[in-house]
Amino acid sequence: MELEDRLLQGAIDLHAHSFPEFSLRMRGRVEGIEWAEMARAAGMRAIVMKSQVFPTVEKVQVIRKAVPGIEIFGGIALNHVIGGLNPFAVEVAGELGGKLVWMPTWSSKNDLSKSQFYLSRMKGFFRTLNQLVPGPEAGIEILEGGKLKPAVKEIVQIAREHQMVISSGHISFAESLVLVEECQRQGVPFLLAHPFSRSVGASIGEQKELANRGGYVEHCFITAMPMHQKIELSRIVEAIGEVGPARTVLTTDGGQAWNPPPPELMRMFIGSLLYLGVGEEPLRQMIQENPARILGLEEKTEKSFPPGNPPG
Repeated sequence: MELEDRLLQGAIDLHAHSFPEFSLRMRGRVEGIEWAEMARAAGMRAIVMKSQVFPTVEKVQVIRKAVPGIEIFGGIALNHVIGGLNPFAVEVAGELGGKLVWMPTWSSKNDLSKSQFYLSRMKGFFRTLNQLVPGPEAGIEILEGGKLKPAVKEIVQIAREHQMVISSGHISFAESLVLVEECQRQGVPFLLAHPFSRSVGASIGEQKELANRGGYVEHCFITAMPMHQKIELSRIVEAIGEVGPARTVLTTDGGQAWNPPPPELMRMFIGSLLYLGVGEEPLRQMIQENPARILGLEEKTEKSFPPGNPPG
């Protein structure tokens, strides 16, 4: 067995998309049950299913029963379709076992001003979308007068009460710096999502600054894949070296029809970074130990799990 396959055993993917997401006409690579079965067969410990549109918490409850033997979690993205910065929606997601709370993505003012990458995929399917989001002026911001809006503070409090994790989504780096301070104050894990993406564009120096304030930097493999940002993986390797594995998490952000399934993407990510000189123990920390700590999973003494015999 190759080293990347051994490291995949016990790995946790905190960020990948599940089909269906916003339309049955927009195919995903695999459906949720098939994804979970593939992850379990590879010996992965846990996966988190994301949707940019609706909460995934109910879907996950069904998939958990269909695919025992692997931890499966859902979450909620705070976009316009669920009311944006909606504390009640977060509370419901928490009551239903949700683990990830993504700040606004395609609905954020920052994304609408910079990228609109995901929004552009959706526009061909919905005639009412332009009414909801006519332009950047309709985007969601989490700050008002340089301070967090009360609803955001309440969302962080709800995340603490339900042992959830806050992700930056597609908000600006300046917004993330303020949010990570509140998350630290309330004892909630914070992830800076895909900092090299067009929607975020955080420098390595900025990533270090956020990590120094107690957050984690999340690098997603699809930023280096065709149809996405196409960044050089060497930039991620450089960022890992500067920020340090202790404050870095590796995820796939997979699920798209034009990419391999998320478990295979994770294996490719691990193998590519090994080839570029990232060591076995730093990789184990970034794909196993840090995500387990962030999710609040019990520590296990085993460092890996044999294929077909994933942790129960």
